[in-house]
Formats: sequence, structure tokens, C-alpha cells
Amino acid sequence: MAKKVTIRDVAEAAGLSVTTVSLILNGKGARFAADTQARVRHCAKALDYHPDYFARGLVGQRGNSLGIVVPDILNPFFATFVQQVSEVAIPQGYFPQVFSVNGFHENVGHFIEQFAGGTQRGLILAAPGASEEIVDKLTQSDNLPLVFTDQAEVTTGGDMVLIDEAIAGQAIAEHLLKLGHRRIALVLPQTLSLNLVKRFSGFQTAFAAYGVPLPDDLIFRERFGPDGGEAAATKIVATDATAVIAINDDMAVGVYRGLKAQGKRIPTDYSVVGFDDIPLASYLTPQLTTVHQPIHALAEKAVSRIIDRLVHPSLPLEVTHLATRLVVRGSTTAIIPGNR
Repeated sequence: MAKKVTIRDVAEAAGLSVTTVSLILNGKGARFAADTQARVRHCAKALDYHPDYFARGLVGQRGNSLGIVVPDILNPFFATFVQQVSEVAIPQGYFPQVFSVNGFHENVGHFIEQFAGGTQRGLILAAPGASEEIVDKLTQSDNLPLVFTDQAEVTTGGDMVLIDEAIAGQAIAEHLLKLGHRRIALVLPQTLSLNLVKRFSGFQTAFAAYGVPLPDDLIFRERFGPDGGEAAATKIVATDATAVIAINDDMAVGVYRGLKAQGKRIPTDYSVVGFDDIPLASYLTPQLTTVHQPIHALAEKAVSRIIDRLVHPSLPLEVTHLATRLVVRGSTTAIIPGNR
């Protein structure tokens, strides 16, 4: 049987130290000259070297996976987030394991058992409803680095990578108000997680600043997802609303479908906005006006904090706020009296 090529073999072939080679092959060699990095990669390829991530993980009694807890992997935002985490983590030798709550509370208990004795080196918690329970149980049984995303800023046992939900919510509502809309329907899930409470408060701030009421008859609470947005749209057409704020792009997709089924046009009959800027948003007709969340930056920061904490466990907890931006597309227009 052929001898397995080790990182020491690569180092000898490149004429460099094992530490230098390890840093370069794990994506941490930016401080080395470009020709040095190229030499290491050339030697690794020529020798057909493959890192033994499993064996490396056993040294610390865990593997080299990163757990990612999301509310629903079918939600386009979270699917994109998982993809971005994978793109950042895998080149550094860490492999994502996805745990999707999918609305079933019992799943959380299974996840906690896995995390307490599993292969994860750290956890990225993007499911606000499950995070508190996971943290309470894990702090009693293990010391995993934790990073929280997509939730309101609260006291936790880990680092946080967030957007300012209230400011972003205010921006999207102000966009419609500046266009002259005053009867604006809101499409929300039946219950609001902490981050969505913040987002909703941003809507309220904008309405208050313009002296516009937000009556209960224009707030529609439906199932979280496109089918909920579609159900809301069939009710919105019975009101005098001229615009629709969907709590996220996923629900906005359903609003599009529901309005079309009722023979309504966007933005001629209704201006529609979403939140997240999922890839599908720019492929809808018309393209969706929305708030862009920096998903790649969010993933990159979350992964880097876990890796940093693995190397330096005593680092102080950090809260990082990432900027959002309003993306104006063809789904919104100024209100024209009598256009319907």
C-alpha cells in the first residue's frame, strides 16, 4: 500500500516549515508572498496531498464540522446563508452540518443531544425561536463556540452578527411613504420572532414619522412562506390599500402570485416590497424592491468568529452590526389617484 502523503512531505518539497504550509493550505496565508503560496499549492497538487480533517478533529475530541441551526432550510434566505457559510468554511477545513427546526419543537431536543456529544467544533444559530433553549442546555454540558445571527440583540453566551432590523424596516416603509402611499397593507407571519419584532417596530417608526395610521384592518397574519403571502393577497384586494409590505421576500413571492390570480398588476395596482434580497427577487416580474441583507458578509464573519474563538477561547464576546441597503426595483411606483 502506498504511503499516505502528509503535510510534512509537502513542506519538505516546498522547502518551507510545516506551520507555513498549514497556514497557506487552510486559507490563512495572506501574509506570505504570492509565489510562496503558489509553490505550496503546486507541491500539494503534485504530491496529491489531501488533508485528513477527520484525524485533525480527533486531536480535540471533535470533528471538523460547524453546526448551523436554521428555522427552515426551504426558506430561500436561509438556504442562501447555508451556501455562503459552506463557501467560507470548507476551504478552511470546516464542514457545515445543517439542522433545520422546521417548526417542530422536538427537533431542538435531538439537536441538543447531537451538539453535546457530537462532532461540531462550533455552532451558528440562525433560528431565534430555538436559540435560547439550545444555549441553556449547552452551557450546562459543553463549551462550544456559539455565533448568533438573524435575531435581536440580547444577552447570550456567544458572539452575535446582526443587522439593525429596526433601521432596515424603517427604510423600506419610508420608501413607500415617500412615494405617496398612505394605505399600506402589512403581510406578517402569525407569530413574530425577536428580530421580526424589531423589523415591525421600524415600520411603525416610519408610519408615525409621516403621521400615517397603521390600522388593524391592513395587517394580515398568515402562514410564514409564499402560501401565506398568496392568502394575504386575496384579502388585500378587498381593501383600499395601494401598497403591500411583506415581512420578507419569501412572503412577497406569494403576494405576487395572489395579486396576479386576482387580475391585479404590480406596480400599477399595488406597489410591493419585501425584505432580504434573495436571489429570486431580481428574477420576479417586475423585479422586487427590497432590503438587501449582506448574506456573504454575515456568513464570513460568523465563521471567522468561531475559528478565532477555537484558537483563542478567552476572546471577549463581540457584537457585529452589518449594514443593509434599500434596493429599489420595478415593483414600486408613486401613488396615482384613481389608478385602480
